[in-house]
Amino acid sequence: MAPPVVACLHHLETAFTGHAGRAIRAAGVELDERHVIDGDPLPGLDEVDGVLTLGGDQSVRDIAALPALDAEAAFLRAAIDRDVPVFGVCLGAQLLAHALGGSVRRLPQRMVTWAPIEPLAAASGDPVVGALPDGAMALHWNEDGFEPPPGAVELLARVSAGAEAFRFGDTAWGVQFHPEVDTEALEGWYEVGERELSEAAVAETDARALDGVYLPGQAALAEALFGGFARVVAARTVHA
Repeated sequence: MAPPVVACLHHLETAFTGHAGRAIRAAGVELDERHVIDGDPLPGLDEVDGVLTLGGDQSVRDIAALPALDAEAAFLRAAIDRDVPVFGVCLGAQLLAHALGGSVRRLPQRMVTWAPIEPLAAASGDPVVGALPDGAMALHWNEDGFEPPPGAVELLARVSAGAEAFRFGDTAWGVQFHPEVDTEALEGWYEVGERELSEAAVAETDARALDGVYLPGQAALAEALFGGFARVVAARTVHA
């Protein structure tokens, strides 16, 4: 029997799967990587068992002028309608929220920071967010935030003007932070991130000091989140 397949939708010019790819593959699930902004076609929903949509430089606020994101939003809606599990990260979570009737807006100030993850009562028993490591910290690198769609359940306490994590139904999750980022990917962000650090009013030396403290915990956080999502996908595939 072929392993389950998750479509991995990329929006960054320098795309990566980082800790997400390692955790998902370790759970016995394969990735079908699509570079959406570069023009790769979206897969058919009968070709995949789940969808992972990652971060990017684009904004859902500009979706009317971004046909690729508009098409992806429709694809995510269709996936939810078909009970195909979806996990959105940062831009991906914003797209998912938008697709399901939520909203996306610019934050009062860009965020480049680490913040503690505080599970809400609704996170208890959740297959993706319900078993986070103690003391987990979330890396934020974003200028937009989202409000979850009607009917969604927030899973983590807010740390900014937008939501931190939500679940919609039994098959969709979104998180605003970046548990997929590893050392190599983060170094690449610093190489092009001078403007973003300035907008966040954060000195690179200070940001890197916090990275040194918290980045080593990313692998365990990613295993909980992406590994949990992969196990949801695998279980639904087996029982399909």
